[in-house]
Amino acid sequence: MSEKDELVILGSGGGRHHVRTQYRATGGILFKFNNTQAHIDPGPGAIVRINQYKEDPTKTELFIATHLHLDHSGDMGAIIEASREYLYDKNKVFFKKGTLLTTSDTLPIISKYHLNMLEKIVEFKAGASLKFKNTEILGTKVLHSDEEGFGVRFNFDTYSIAYSSDTTVFDGFASQYNGVNILILNLLRPDSVLCKRHLATDQVLPYLKKITPPPKTIILNHFGVYMDSPISKKNYIPSQIEKIKKFTNIKNVIAARDGLKLRIKDLLD
Repeated sequence: MSEKDELVILGSGGGRHHVRTQYRATGGILFKFNNTQAHIDPGPGAIVRINQYKEDPTKTELFIATHLHLDHSGDMGAIIEASREYLYDKNKVFFKKGTLLTTSDTLPIISKYHLNMLEKIVEFKAGASLKFKNTEILGTKVLHSDEEGFGVRFNFDTYSIAYSSDTTVFDGFASQYNGVNILILNLLRPDSVLCKRHLATDQVLPYLKKITPPPKTIILNHFGVYMDSPISKKNYIPSQIEKIKKFTNIKNVIAARDGLKLRIKDLLD
């Protein structure tokens, strides 16, 4: 593990309300590891947020869109193009850079112009695995929509981190996170306010308790309109943190916020 390994939240919001209002941004997540930068689920506004929070898009080498919904893929073309200082080599051929992991049904919504800029395109899915610069990347299962999709897990020598993406619970939800030290959980709704094929707190609690051993840190992210927005009755996020801590006995439960930067080392203590 590098001392510089870090997560940067470019968007803590999810769903069409936050896409429309940007009350909570929808720019996805930067994950910096082993001197590599990945951009996970760059939704609308990702290119604005990466500059707003003084991050460098030219350092991005790994691009991940876990499914085709707009709040997970809308700015992928802009992020691919922004990852390079020069478009062409000396022969006026596209300067190839970066690896894209996404589903086969997401590829058609990314322009061929931007796909041609990449070194490698991987049609990824749940159950898939990839070696990327000595890092094992696994596709985890989601149950979210009729389209394809996956979550993503990174396994390193000294730690493991997983991002659930959008999903509801299912048999095997917990076991795929066994051994994960840091879990980024897309938690759309509070308490028992259900939303089809997304997570609500009361729904996921029993599954979080089954993860063995329990994660050192859970990061809650991708909050929806009923969790925190101008039209929600209140900001429910603090109460959800306390509920998860009490039920799971996991002490380090963190709410994502736009621009939040988290050192991996601190999340493992």
